[in-house]
Formats: sequence, structure tokens, C-alpha cells
Amino acid sequence: MSQQLINTGGSPNDGTGDALRVAFTKANENFTELYTRIRDTVPGSNIGSADDVAGTIAYDGDYIYICFADYDGSSVIWGRVATAWV
Repeated sequence: MSQQLINTGGSPNDGTGDALRVAFTKANENFTELYTRIRDTVPGSNIGSADDVAGTIAYDGDYIYICFADYDGSSVIWGRVATAWV
């Protein structure tokens, strides 16, 4: 899904923007997409597993993991960056 922009109208209260229900539906769908892409279970290997898709981010206490391709069963799709909290 691509980002859904909320139409805020041309000026305050001019009636040309999205209705509240439409606006909040778009906001909820945008957040749902973001939250499904962030997880606290790290990949078991850099090849990943069947539910891994590009854009997913995982983390633990030592690394941030970034999935840069969709799972295909044989290609490396995960990279990781060490976190150094000071």
C-alpha cells in the first residue's frame, strides 16, 4: 500500500477536505502498515523466511535488521547494523 494522504481542504472549515471518518480511516491504515513492518523478533538467518518482505525492520538489543528484498528461499535479503548506545 502506498501512503494515503488526508485531504485537508483549501482553507480551514471550507468543506473541501476529507470527512473525519475518511481522514481517520486513512490515518489508521497508514499506521497499520507501519506497525506491521516493525517487529521485535529478528530473522533466523540473512536469507529470512516465507513472510519476509522488503521494508521490514526488526531489532534486538544489539542490532537493527533491515529486509531489503522479498523472500525467495535462497537470496540474502536481510542486513544488520550494530547499535552502539552511549
